[in-house]
Amino acid sequence: MPFNKKSNHYKLFRQKLKLIGTLSRSGMVAGNNGDFDSAFHNCKQALLLAMELKKECLVAKLLNNLGILYYQSGAWDKALLSYEKSMSIVIKNYGQHNVLYKTIQKNITCLFSHHHNFC
Repeated sequence: MPFNKKSNHYKLFRQKLKLIGTLSRSGMVAGNNGDFDSAFHNCKQALLLAMELKKECLVAKLLNNLGILYYQSGAWDKALLSYEKSMSIVIKNYGQHNVLYKTIQKNITCLFSHHHNFC
């Protein structure tokens, strides 16, 4: 059922999508700057919103982003769990022939070979 673009429901949906993007971007910037408390807070909030909206592709992307943050912070076990959850969603909903699948696959490879400086 398509949204009526003038409805309050549609406007709220669009606002939440924008908020997800803002939270995700600010979380990744914070992580790149070493502020992992803010990074995890923002990305987890974005993930909760994406789950609330039942946007599987966004959930998978945000789980991948959390995996990156865990990797950057040295929590490799949590990084792997995030990547695996993301990969599971991608395979189930979109298959293996897409950019997100390849990105997650590369991130898992980097995780396992971090001590060889391949990534």
